[in-house]
Amino acid sequence: MRLIIFLFYLFPTLAMAETPSVGDSQVLGFVASDLTGDGLTDRAELSVTEEGGGADLNIWVRTADGRLDLRTKAKSVIWVGPGGQGPEITVSPNGSLLIHSVNDSIGRERWQQTLTVAWRNDTFVLAGFTYYWHDTLDPEKSGTCDVNLLTGKGERTRGTFLRPIEIHTKSGSGPIDLWDGEPPSECFPNP
Repeated sequence: MRLIIFLFYLFPTLAMAETPSVGDSQVLGFVASDLTGDGLTDRAELSVTEEGGGADLNIWVRTADGRLDLRTKAKSVIWVGPGGQGPEITVSPNGSLLIHSVNDSIGRERWQQTLTVAWRNDTFVLAGFTYYWHDTLDPEKSGTCDVNLLTGKGERTRGTFLRPIEIHTKSGSGPIDLWDGEPPSECFPNP
């Protein structure tokens, strides 16, 4: 019986020791994975601060001595919607972070967006941008844009049943904590 009581007190302590903190925020989701390719388990989380409206991305990198050091704190990287439209964070098969947000209930224009965040040159960078949208009243007002910001290559579509058009962006990748929230201009050219 004493062993069970001891374990009851031990496990919450271990869980709290493993959960880093960045002030008063509501955690929307997190992943624990090797994000830097060094074989150690890092942590990334999306959280909403009291300012609201967007979710912050915080990434901790595990050091050789087992500590988690806050490496990246990117403010309002993704939209947080009401009623179950919160963002999600996952890890791709190649180890990049995928941050997905969606608006599927507000206004005529509905959309889905995915940001790909990768570890390059000792920094977490915005490596990819994927976007899909459609107008609920006009099917011709729809499209997609998928861009690899590391290579500058991508494709976009407009309207229904259109073939993808190859695009090249000059936006390039950059540190995720410096991203201004603007998609590559080639995704939404002037009509």
